Amino acid sequence: MKKVFFYLPMLFVALTFVACDDDNPVEETTTGKAQLVLACDMGVLGSDVSYLIPVTENEMNGATAALNRAHEVYSSARVAALNDWLFSFSGMDKAVISRYQRQDDGTLVKDASLELSTHAGAMVANVIFISDTKAYASLMIENKIVVFNPTTMTKTKEIDLAKAELSCDGQATPNPMGMVLRDGKVFVGCGEYADMPISNDGAHVIVIDEATDTPEKFISDMRASTASFWENEMFVDDRGDIYINCWASYGFVPGQKAGFLRIKKGETDFDTDYFFNFTDMTIAGVEGGKLTNFYSTQYAADGIAYGVCSCPALFTGDFLNDHFLYALKIDLYNQTLSPLSLPLTSAYATAVSKKGNEILFGLSTASQGAGVFSYNHQTGQASSSPIINAPGSVMSMAVFE
Repeated sequence: MKKVFFYLPMLFVALTFVACDDDNPVEETTTGKAQLVLACDMGVLGSDVSYLIPVTENEMNGATAALNRAHEVYSSARVAALNDWLFSFSGMDKAVISRYQRQDDGTLVKDASLELSTHAGAMVANVIFISDTKAYASLMIENKIVVFNPTTMTKTKEIDLAKAELSCDGQATPNPMGMVLRDGKVFVGCGEYADMPISNDGAHVIVIDEATDTPEKFISDMRASTASFWENEMFVDDRGDIYINCWASYGFVPGQKAGFLRIKKGETDFDTDYFFNFTDMTIAGVEGGKLTNFYSTQYAADGIAYGVCSCPALFTGDFLNDHFLYALKIDLYNQTLSPLSLPLTSAYATAVSKKGNEILFGLSTASQGAGVFSYNHQTGQASSSPIINAPGSVMSMAVFE
């Protein structure tokens, strides 16, 4: 079996897990439901906890996200939104999904939780919602997908991916991560780790028939490595094509290429005519001209995505204190990268999301602290300071439209 170590380079400092505490009284209220929820890791402040912090519309004007409405959760929490619900799950340990309900006073109330596995090293890599009554959760270490009902918070099925035919080296450990649904098929990006975060060469994806929850196909492309990640690392564009962020073992393996692969609409194989290989590019406006990998991305529209990407010329080996990630505009059709006029961030804050025309970046900066910055996809205007100041590093965020 492959050896998979339970760590991520950007999270070296936050490896202690703290149980949830949802009994803290709310000291003050605000008007209106939360418009987004920040998952803030407090490791930068010497604490090993994370907080889910709801943010209302009137707080998105340079205010500080209020800890008095926060819920303490397991470290390295990530979040996803469905209807009026906020779902939280840890990316490091504890295969438990917790659900919170938005309230009219801007708070969140925890109303359910679901344990997906009792395995000591289990972790939830990604969650996608098929409908109000069906969702997929990928368990990277256990090599399976749990199907659950997000309304009743009950587990309905498990999809076993621990099969030799679903792994690049026959070891039956594909390590499922990011997922995307298109035309009745769920495409599952595989880490295929030799020794986390070092992956085997190539980009590998499992195709599942959603109606029957049956794996149908295993596809590979050796031009890029490490297909998908967490959050938004597989997305569908306006044409119905799937783009996959391949992050090539964080750039630690010579010869592995990072970039974007494509699966065209109506197809279940990689597009042999497309590979946005930025490993071999020289990018204007970037220190040293080179980038290694995108930590997270967000599709906007018309072939344009946004993300934060690491620059080796600015990295000394300190994931917490080095500010070596650029916020960039990604032109998928013309295969270009353009740095935005936003501050550099550390690997502890890499969240990217979208609210209307605003692209929201959770950044931890050298001069303006930690918070959420915005970039307008239509006007090209970037915020000069955080639209939300955060008490910790914003590692994930969920937006309610």
